[in-house]
Amino acid sequence: MADYVEIVARLQALRNGQAVPITRQRQVHIQSHARVLTLLAMAGEDTSVHAVAIGRIGEAPQIAVTPDPRRRDDQYDLLRWLLPRFESYFAECRAAGTFPQIWVSSGGALSHFDTLADRLRFTDDDEVKRLGTLWTYGGERSPIAGQQALHSAASALRAHFVTGQPDAEDEHLGTLLTWIEPPAGQDILAAVATAEARPMGAKTDPHFDASELQPAVADYNDALASSAADDLVDFYRQQIQRKLETVIRPIYAATQQAIAILSRARWEENAALATLVEREAEEFARFMDARDAGYLLPYRDKPKAGAFKIVAREKAVANLDAATLRHDRSARERAVGTGAVLRATVTENDKVRLRPHKFEHRLVLSSHQDRLHLRSGDELSTLTEPKLTIRINSVERRGPFSWVGATVVKGMQVSGNLQIGETYDFGPAEPDWGSLIREMGQMAVRLKREPWTHSEGSPQPAAHRGTPPTDLLNAINSMTGQTR
Repeated sequence: MADYVEIVARLQALRNGQAVPITRQRQVHIQSHARVLTLLAMAGEDTSVHAVAIGRIGEAPQIAVTPDPRRRDDQYDLLRWLLPRFESYFAECRAAGTFPQIWVSSGGALSHFDTLADRLRFTDDDEVKRLGTLWTYGGERSPIAGQQALHSAASALRAHFVTGQPDAEDEHLGTLLTWIEPPAGQDILAAVATAEARPMGAKTDPHFDASELQPAVADYNDALASSAADDLVDFYRQQIQRKLETVIRPIYAATQQAIAILSRARWEENAALATLVEREAEEFARFMDARDAGYLLPYRDKPKAGAFKIVAREKAVANLDAATLRHDRSARERAVGTGAVLRATVTENDKVRLRPHKFEHRLVLSSHQDRLHLRSGDELSTLTEPKLTIRINSVERRGPFSWVGATVVKGMQVSGNLQIGETYDFGPAEPDWGSLIREMGQMAVRLKREPWTHSEGSPQPAAHRGTPPTDLLNAINSMTGQTR
């Protein structure tokens, strides 16, 4: 269902020629010690690293290039150059009781990083394996809602701004930054078209590859094949590095610019992030403890591990939504617009005596919302004080109002504090971060015996009960009241 807030903001951005902020509160946590990582792959070699730029927030990058990543030894030398930088960083975070954070430019760069983490763990070089194992922490956390370990700069900006271009085009970090900070005196669409011509992902431009990079790589390989002098080989190597630096430096700089925008004082603190930071530190500690204990990271999960991860992702989404609606004002207003949150005024609050010492609070709520997603039996909790939970009994539309009948099921002692005429927001229950551990325990018991759907055998035939009818059609007709 359309988000009216985003639609209006996108139209306003297109009219004004500048991106529109859609929140006042910070949507992502930024670690002061985070690393900005930019990786470039060779065209047609999605699991390669042709060039890398790495540095802390606000610092110039350290850049390394391999002339031809298809040469395994050269590729491994580049990866070994990266290993100590990540080993020391992870060790520092672990000693401080926090977690590492890596920033990449876009979703494409994030996918490239995740793919590399999977592949590098299964190479025949121990040092490269260790790098892949460390990277796997960010790769495995990236699909988890609310994770703070691996950030895409484009996605983080999109959580704060709306531009006047389609969603898919917002994935290009250069155009996104142009909308947020447009050049003075220039048409915004012309500026965006200029920015779009510069690569901002994990791949170089095809025209650049054909006209500049491929000839330089070919010259380098020819020099090696002909046993040319070391000076000539080094000349071709430096030529390739200079060409790739013209591509990788702007991507690194754009990522740093995005972080600087998100670090400004204009963004108010978001209490929901504090819990997410604590959770991330706990997840990182568990990850490193498992590596110390010798547990290996498989390329593919077994059914039991896969089921656990699916449940973990579902719980993360539910908990993040619940936490966000309580602490993020913008998210709550948007949820009210879509009907995910009930904003209603108390019109009746009756205390009904069911039997001696047994009472029930019954509420009648009225709302102007016409897009409510409510059904009888749904349970909603107040998003602010007083804290209580209601069960929906009925929903009826009368003219411009929706009338909701409900019963208080939790918080009976404070339900009397709901004042007639006051408006309250109702939504999902408070996040229960500990529920995942309990559900994992229940699943472990249930999955001790592997289901037949995940094994090579077939299900055991069910035992027949009673004597089968001699005339099956007649037996069916007699059950349905039909006759031949």
